[in-house]
Amino acid sequence: MKPIYLDHAASTPVHPEVAKVMYNIMIEEYGNASSVHQFGRSAKKIINGARDSIAGFLGCAPDEWIFTSGGTESDNLALFGAAAATAEKGKHIITTAVEHHAVLHTCGELERKGYSITYLPVDSTG
Repeated sequence: MKPIYLDHAASTPVHPEVAKVMYNIMIEEYGNASSVHQFGRSAKKIINGARDSIAGFLGCAPDEWIFTSGGTESDNLALFGAAAATAEKGKHIITTAVEHHAVLHTCGELERKGYSITYLPVDSTG
């Protein structure tokens, strides 16, 4: 019997069309998009095109969202950003005791910086 993968929250397969485009970029258009040389400008054009396309799909401006390398970086950016943006309203964060370590460690760092963190317990049903 073929196994069934049920952990798509952690990782999921890439659509074949996306993998094909990514492969081509990794082989042909691998320049650092922050560089001013031709390879960098080409890479930046591709990234900006993807940003525009995704923003159009989401119905937002291209500068309203950020590429990150993964979930941990996204969690850090969201928590540190929200904490800094709302610090004048109070420094209290509520989360659960069963959050991913990326969230718990970020909350721990915010605690060290003077934030009050409430860790809600969970019962047998979550």
